[in-house]
Amino acid sequence: MSAQHRRNRLATIAGTALTAALALTACGSDNDTDAEAKNQPAAKPDVEISYNISAETEEVNIDGELTGDEPVAWVIAEGDGDPIEEDDLLEVHSANIDIEKEEILGHDFDLGGMTLTMADLQSGNPQTYEAFLGAPVGSDVALYQPANGLYDGAPAILNIASLTEVLPTHATGEPVAESQLNDALPKVTLDEETQAPSIATPEGDAPEELVVDVLKQGDGREVQPDSKVTIQYRGVSWSNGEEFDSSWGPDNTGAPIAFDLQSLIDGWQEGLAGQKVDSQVLLSVPPELGYGGQDHELAEETLVFVIDVLHSADPMPAE
Repeated sequence: MSAQHRRNRLATIAGTALTAALALTACGSDNDTDAEAKNQPAAKPDVEISYNISAETEEVNIDGELTGDEPVAWVIAEGDGDPIEEDDLLEVHSANIDIEKEEILGHDFDLGGMTLTMADLQSGNPQTYEAFLGAPVGSDVALYQPANGLYDGAPAILNIASLTEVLPTHATGEPVAESQLNDALPKVTLDEETQAPSIATPEGDAPEELVVDVLKQGDGREVQPDSKVTIQYRGVSWSNGEEFDSSWGPDNTGAPIAFDLQSLIDGWQEGLAGQKVDSQVLLSVPPELGYGGQDHELAEETLVFVIDVLHSADPMPAE
């Protein structure tokens, strides 16, 4: 079986290997005692795991017996970066391994990885949260999932998650000189503490075409038309300046969100493709590239968005 085909098989399990592993979180019992017991970390398995996983190489060896009826997570290689904290946004690369066959079912080490918030992990998979918390950046964590954990009939799975980087929760690119910005678009100001953007009430007639203005120029990975992007954003209506959606929340603390770019409105697809990670982008989106023609309260509105591009990853290969 080719390495490409093995990677393809993962797409039938989940979008990425780690997402699949997290999907089987403690499913929760109505009995508080049972639920508390499930959240207690299981004993670290007495096994040695060696691996070499990249775009060119897929090698893994499990020395020892890896069994059990409950998920367990533990650090198998310690990095040398700063300890991971409870509110961090992580970039993680991962691989799913069929334990019995010692076969890599799929991985995203060559696709840009995925993003994961520690807050989501804490509520979704306490065992893995505890293994990640305090681990130095650069560490590798093993996640054991028993048979039938991912889906009925699934083999016992070992997931290796590499904690690649702690990401900023706002764009950190170089601010573009005000003289180079489009003065027909509303002004954006940033909160001094959180860097959350505010958009001034638009003035004058709304542009008839899509307008893209880069406010901060990043130098990271380039967003592709089919990328999965992790962003922060705020959107207002051109007609009245009222906010209709935001990831930042009322206290401006923010909660980054990941999207498949192709699932978003056309204005976002056209405006974000080609941008680089760590950029902040201002978009003016006419109705036909927004919600025009839909049964939507914003169908006739020109929409203004300020978007911080925090991460971009290539999609899993299709079968």
